[in-house]
Amino acid sequence: MIFAIYDFTPFKSELPEFNLKLLLNIEDLNNTIFNEVFNILKPNQQEQYIIFKDSEKAKKYREDRNVKLPYIDFNNLPEIFDDILLEKIMLYQKDGETRRAIDDSLSEQHKGQIARFESKIFEEEKAKRRALMTDEEKRREKEWWDKYDADPTPRFMGNVGEPDTVTSYIIKYGVNPLTREPETIESFNEKYTIDPQTGDPVPKEKNE
Repeated sequence: MIFAIYDFTPFKSELPEFNLKLLLNIEDLNNTIFNEVFNILKPNQQEQYIIFKDSEKAKKYREDRNVKLPYIDFNNLPEIFDDILLEKIMLYQKDGETRRAIDDSLSEQHKGQIARFESKIFEEEKAKRRALMTDEEKRREKEWWDKYDADPTPRFMGNVGEPDTVTSYIIKYGVNPLTREPETIESFNEKYTIDPQTGDPVPKEKNE
């Protein structure tokens, strides 16, 4: 299943500029799925993309993207990412137009590695911020965590000082915040995929 297709199916007439850039990125970065995505477009949308691709706007967008982002061959990714490659991929994931373009090139194992790396970076940054806190700020933080830890059912708190994705929550607590049941990232990836439009987990049996 190619998730990128679902970024285009809602549109009955012209494609928004976001989708034109997304399709350009798919052609450039994840070319193995380009034809399948392009072929689901309506004829007028295909023509619209061809015109956009040859435009000065597309040329400028490509130039800016290539300056901003390091080169990665997403059609030939290794099974195991090192930290250097993970740092590069995270740059692509900061922008929706590139994040969605590369998503289909990433295996569930890749996504697990990325989630663990993001969690590691999050913890390192949190430690740096905490080192700059005053004693009073640390005291208030401890009070909050004591109250939180006393809750027998951990809650998925989003981005209020907690993991901001389901996968990073699982990595930290070993609990699926959706089901409140014990979970590992490996077992989670066996049961769920991530919806590229919403970022929400989707049970695989409903998506196949």
